[in-house]
Amino acid sequence: MGQQQSKDELLYNQVNYGNSEGIKSLVSEGAGLEWIDREGKTPLILACLNPQLFDVAKTLIELGANANAYRPGRFGGTPLHHAAKRGLENTVKLLLSHGANPLVMNYGCQTPLEVARVKGNVNVVRAIEDHTCLFSGWMRECYGPGFIEMFVPQLLSRKVWVLLFTIPFNFNSFSASNDIFSFLVICVSSP
Repeated sequence: MGQQQSKDELLYNQVNYGNSEGIKSLVSEGAGLEWIDREGKTPLILACLNPQLFDVAKTLIELGANANAYRPGRFGGTPLHHAAKRGLENTVKLLLSHGANPLVMNYGCQTPLEVARVKGNVNVVRAIEDHTCLFSGWMRECYGPGFIEMFVPQLLSRKVWVLLFTIPFNFNSFSASNDIFSFLVICVSSP
C-alpha cells in the first residue's frame, strides 16, 4: 500500500500544478502553508522559483504564507532571495509589499539585493532599492570656507557616510510596536 499524503503535502503539490483554487480549498480544510519538502522548500518558495506561478505566490501570501520563510543550505534563502535570483520583478514587488525582509542574508552571506546584482537582474535591483531607499537624489557639495571650516578646520572632509538606524517604537505608549523610529547619523572623516 502507498503512503497517504498529508493535506499540507497535497497543498505543496497544488503549487507545483499552479492550482490556486485547489490551494484555497485545502487551506479551508485545514492544510498548513508552511510544509517543507526534503530540499527545505515551502510552498511559497516553490512558487517563487517559477515565473508562471506568480498568481499562486499571490494566493499563498493572501492566505497567510510566511514571506520570510528561510530555506537552509547552500542553495537556500528566503522566497525573496529565490525570486531575486531568477529576475522575477513582479514576484519581488509582491513579496516586498507583503513584508518580506530585504536585509536577510542567505547561506552565502548575500541579501536579495546582492543576489540580484550578481545575476544582473537590473529591474529587480531597482525594485528592491526603491522599496528600501528613503532618499534618492543628489547631494550638493559646497566648496570654500564655511562656518565650520573657520572654527574647526579639522572637520573639513570630502568623505561623508550617512547611516540610518531604524527601530520599532510607538511614541504613544512607549512600547515596541510596528511604528518605525529612525536615527540619522552623519559621519565625516578627516582628509
